Amino acid sequence: MSSYQVIARKYRPQRFADVVGQEHVTQTLTHAVEQNRIAHAYLFCGPRGTGKTTVARIFAKCLRCKNAPTAQPCGECPDCRAIAEGNSLDMLEFDAASNTQVEKIREMIIEHVKYAPSSGKYKMYLVDEVHMLSGSSFNALLKTLEEPPAHVVFLFATTDPEKLPTTILSRCQRFDLRRIPASLIVKQLTHIAAQEKVQVAPEALHAIARGADGGMRDAESTLDQLISFCGDRIQETDVLSMFGLTAQSQLLELARSVLD
Repeated sequence: MSSYQVIARKYRPQRFADVVGQEHVTQTLTHAVEQNRIAHAYLFCGPRGTGKTTVARIFAKCLRCKNAPTAQPCGECPDCRAIAEGNSLDMLEFDAASNTQVEKIREMIIEHVKYAPSSGKYKMYLVDEVHMLSGSSFNALLKTLEEPPAHVVFLFATTDPEKLPTTILSRCQRFDLRRIPASLIVKQLTHIAAQEKVQVAPEALHAIARGADGGMRDAESTLDQLISFCGDRIQETDVLSMFGLTAQSQLLELARSVLD
């Protein structure tokens, strides 16, 4: 019996072409890979659920795939699959929110950067919520960022770049991911609903997109919850009761009355 996988993970983009609403980031990274202009540190900023970690993982696949460097990772080779599953030996993921101490940084990153990757050209470190690191951790990391080994690439993700020291910021290529427009969220949810064989009223999709506030992951999680709650038919009223929102028709009616 196959285990259930939540929608946000099941439909997580595996290539740059699948990433919704962040073309200004994916195109730049695609060109960087094609021209083999790889920096040693990248910073992905933006609100939650907009694709920071996803983009970082895809970029790692571009540099670790058997066809690397390639802007179109195969997704099938051992390296691509290991990165997608989060268990690659040469693409280490590290959550700064739960590992703020300098000892952890030394143990997990600084002591290991000097070792070459077990295969391929690059050894990569993805540090999520990097702004949560302590001051002494940043100082320890800074030394490595100043003189990184040629085989190391750092990928930092944060919802709060203002909390990062300028010494760290100045050594990274920064990419700001934006809130995803509601129209693009609706389009993606329509695709997912069709794949999942669920009928969702257009008004309901727009209500989910409004409630998600620009975060694709939040929208997908809400759709998941609604399918559990309503089955294979979802109406606007179901979404409104979940979010405590007002129906779009009522808002339009109110706006018309004010204008009149």
